[in-house]
Amino acid sequence: MKYPYYKWSILSTLYLLLSLLCPVLQAQQPFNPLVRVWLTHWQSTPLYITSESVWQVTGAGVSCRIDAGETVKVECDAAQVTLHLRDKSLQAEEWNIEGDAPLSLSSAQGKPERSYRSKLILRVRKGKLQVVNTLPLEDYLLGVVPLEMPPSFPPEALKAQAIAARSWTVRNRHKHEADGADVCDSTHCQTYEGVTAEKESTTRAVQETAGLVMVKDDAPVDGVYTADCGGQPATGNGMNAPLPDRDSSGRDYCLANPRHYWSLGFTFLEVWQAAGEKDSSQDMPKGEVDVQIVQTDASGRVVTVRIRCGEQTREVSGTRLRIRLSLPSTLFSVRLDQGNTIVFEGIGSGHGNGLCQWGAAGRARVGQKAEEICQAYYPGAQIVPLSEAMWQWRKAQKPNSAR
Repeated sequence: MKYPYYKWSILSTLYLLLSLLCPVLQAQQPFNPLVRVWLTHWQSTPLYITSESVWQVTGAGVSCRIDAGETVKVECDAAQVTLHLRDKSLQAEEWNIEGDAPLSLSSAQGKPERSYRSKLILRVRKGKLQVVNTLPLEDYLLGVVPLEMPPSFPPEALKAQAIAARSWTVRNRHKHEADGADVCDSTHCQTYEGVTAEKESTTRAVQETAGLVMVKDDAPVDGVYTADCGGQPATGNGMNAPLPDRDSSGRDYCLANPRHYWSLGFTFLEVWQAAGEKDSSQDMPKGEVDVQIVQTDASGRVVTVRIRCGEQTREVSGTRLRIRLSLPSTLFSVRLDQGNTIVFEGIGSGHGNGLCQWGAAGRARVGQKAEEICQAYYPGAQIVPLSEAMWQWRKAQKPNSAR
């Protein structure tokens, strides 16, 4: 079939326009590198994998197509991973699994099913199954943000959280290099549960900030975050000391947190034991008792507490007490009550560094935008598009210089 000349001219013009526009459109796409996430949630076998679409397993020179809805049972010994298919079993030191639809994992131990995008790698590590989810950075964040900040928080707060989480990933992406991954799925890094965790509000926040990260002094910012800074952000994290997190009336931006103020009481023996070393005597000596804060940092957080009982004295860091007694934060006062009870009265929740999540929500509710919120908690940081050079930042550092 022959086309008239004018139709060929139109087609040629369209082709020329598309060829000119394509580089521009490609340039506008955010840099979206792959992240390797160690799924520490799945280390026990048997493990069961399925998908709603056809998927592929590859390993030891073998490639096998798995039908949609078919379930594969996974077991491992000290050296190899075994896949039990419907009519055969396959063994390899490492399996690569990919499908068009998310891959769903469940456990015989009754753990809830979780689904993950892109690719899974199965191998043996220290005698246990290791599952690594390899997927684009932006897809990874879809399964992180809703677990790190309530999806019901205001949109601008969620966007600030997405920028912080993306920046943290860039800065810390070699945290599990020795494990053959970049990050893990637990609180050791950022909590991640794949597609199962995704929510519409947080997905929108990730998409609307796609590729945006914080940098300072030509390095990605360590975008740590905390639940509630208590109105006074901590001074760590290598950033300038943030100003008190308060609105124009002097109220904490994070005051909406229903657990903003807290009070916990313990027996003197419980605190005495928490202040001791593992190999020290846990019996409380006889005599007059006393407890006092002997050092705080610039943000008012407790650095050192001294506990006295008779002739014996113990000094313990505020951080250790927080961990051992499950205190919400180290922004507290302490007093003796009725001679045998120590009462901790505090404010806030978490370590206090970086983005205050309840504070971000408070700021968003008074009209602040995500960029303004980030700059409040990471003074001096700039928000810029992620580049390949920035993604490779840590590799370019000398050993230990980036710690």
